[in-house]
Amino acid sequence: MKMNLLKKAVALSLCVSVLMTACAKTESPNENKSAEQPAAAETTTPAEKTYKIGISQLLEHPSLDQAREGFVDELEALGINAEVDYVNAQGETNNTLIIAEKFVKDEVDMIYSIATLSTQSAKQAAEKSGIPVVFSSVTDPVYSQIVTAKDEIENVTGVTDKVEALEILKSAKNLKEDAAVIGIIYNTGESNSEVQVEEVKSAASQLGMTVETVGITTANDIPQAVNTLAKKIDIMYIISDNVVASSIQLVANLCLENKIISISSIESQAADGILLGNGLNYYELGKQTAAMAKKILVDGTNIKEVQVEQPSGLKKIVNVKTMEALGLTKDNPAFEGAEFVN
Repeated sequence: MKMNLLKKAVALSLCVSVLMTACAKTESPNENKSAEQPAAAETTTPAEKTYKIGISQLLEHPSLDQAREGFVDELEALGINAEVDYVNAQGETNNTLIIAEKFVKDEVDMIYSIATLSTQSAKQAAEKSGIPVVFSSVTDPVYSQIVTAKDEIENVTGVTDKVEALEILKSAKNLKEDAAVIGIIYNTGESNSEVQVEEVKSAASQLGMTVETVGITTANDIPQAVNTLAKKIDIMYIISDNVVASSIQLVANLCLENKIISISSIESQAADGILLGNGLNYYELGKQTAAMAKKILVDGTNIKEVQVEQPSGLKKIVNVKTMEALGLTKDNPAFEGAEFVN
């Protein structure tokens, strides 16, 4: 590894070490034993061991941050002693590999990778080391060549963030009965996003709708992309895309300015101004991944027996201010069972 690349990773990374001691080590009862009766050798059970876990996160935005926080909090709740080394790649693909290689060199017990690019790098770096990798915030690990199949695991497993597009589009029909064209902005450099675009197109065709897309490479492209789509679409569909998510408030504001109904597959984005978040909670996603980590580290389950899981705990959230600005009301069928936030 070249030193200048390592320096770059250090300069761009946020490193946080957290030591969680959920279980106190029992004091030795052998203090008063005589020389004729030497103390027994001290042993450490899996629950008492402190595990070194490296967390590689692609970039900072609320969804990925929540996935990390949920993971760390659940480790503590499960009584796992973990020394966590968190490093953020600041959106740089090269940094994800540098981070993963450092974790392997440090001989961590596990790598937790957040997002597809971080997971691909973690798999590459850890493949020959035997270090297990668990991931979250990956939409299609098979398409991204992270796993061969969801039940064919080598050294990588985790929880996807895939949400069925058909159900979300059915809600769109309730929001605007004559909705015919769906708009999507996506980062052309994310395989995750390409998969989701194709799934939305397939779901839309089942409902007699079409999809217009605009590809972007940075957040700076978002205003022009929204303005281009605004002339053609009835509803903006926000997929799980890291570039878009990093500027979700901008997207929400632009949609509102153009009187476009916005829906998202990430429920928390309703708090950022998107009309309807109909999807998963990334904090819960992190907790679900921590439970998988426990199986591997503490329970001793071979990672090859821990299959990739789908997310649990899907729900709807509606932004009241956006709803009212668009002339919609709480009794709209699309909002049935939803939580309302301002």
